[in-house]
Amino acid sequence: MLEVVDSHIHIWNLDVLNLPWLNSCEGVIKRSFSIDDVIKAYGPHDLNFLGGIYVEVDCDDAIKEDDYIFNLNSPKILAKVMRARHLCGHMRLPIGIVGVREPLHIDSSARGRCLETSFVEGLEVLAAQDLLFESCNRPDELEDMWKAASRVPEAKIVINHCGNVETLSEEYKRAMTKLAALPNVYCKVSGFPTSDPKFVKNLLDFISGTFEPNKLLYASNYPVVEQYATFDEHLRAVREYFEDNPDIFSKNAKKLYKLNKPQIFASVIKLRPEKAEYYKKLHADPFSGVNKMIRACGITKYQIFNRDDLLFSIMEYTGDDFEYDMTKMAEDPETQRWWKETDPCQTRIEGAYKHEWWADMDMVYDLNKKK
Repeated sequence: MLEVVDSHIHIWNLDVLNLPWLNSCEGVIKRSFSIDDVIKAYGPHDLNFLGGIYVEVDCDDAIKEDDYIFNLNSPKILAKVMRARHLCGHMRLPIGIVGVREPLHIDSSARGRCLETSFVEGLEVLAAQDLLFESCNRPDELEDMWKAASRVPEAKIVINHCGNVETLSEEYKRAMTKLAALPNVYCKVSGFPTSDPKFVKNLLDFISGTFEPNKLLYASNYPVVEQYATFDEHLRAVREYFEDNPDIFSKNAKKLYKLNKPQIFASVIKLRPEKAEYYKKLHADPFSGVNKMIRACGITKYQIFNRDDLLFSIMEYTGDDFEYDMTKMAEDPETQRWWKETDPCQTRIEGAYKHEWWADMDMVYDLNKKK
């Protein structure tokens, strides 16, 4: 059964929070929504809804919104993206979040905001703390977002709702193509009307052909989706197009939002002395795409050490299915080409099992292990 992590949900209680922007919305979403409402929306569908990523709702009191969401303690709220009133070097960052959003698409946000020095400094702070920035832009300012993201390439930026797409103009496609080419920019597949099947197909053809598969995330935008489509129509359209791809519907989100507990793997192999210099030369400048595939498979840290004729590796994996990800890596043509160069430089250690190339090592001590 398909597992679903919804990377973009909103909930609010209007008895607690004030959302001025709701005054301009149609009646269908001008009420309170709970996490139970989200669960009910997924109920009729043949899938396993694991939960969603809560994204701030532009409340007039961000601290009150923080208190409301954190006090819910719902296991279906898998991670939280809270409001940054103004990205800058000294912005407020609540503990326990995976990222922030400063809405750039609303009337109160000045045009060109993401090119301001304070905004770029805020991206640098988020990058240093390994926190995401959720980017909700006006379509005609996607080029500005690309310029800002280019200045801080280590910042992880998630483009909300396919860039709030309105038409597949050349300007839109050019800006999104530039964003997709950056190493740490992701895109949520949401935010588009479903009334025109041809538009939906053309949009998804463009998005899936521009962003790498590991950088696409299913999102519903519940309940705001009801303003331009319906929750059911959107879910069915994305499922049909992506054929229930587990990466799109859950695995990419699990990795990006750190929903899995990191696993540490250590292993050892012998280095052929006559190949040692060539092996080190290869790793000083890996083939294009090798590091990209490693990261796409949920490996966030990977180091190799050498002593005499031994190589030791330490790897941190944040995916939820190691065998699935390693199979994906093994099927990658660029990785296969890489292994054809590196494998002849190595040989199994004595005592390695038949199925092992790099032999696993067991941990015997951890300074930070809690008793």
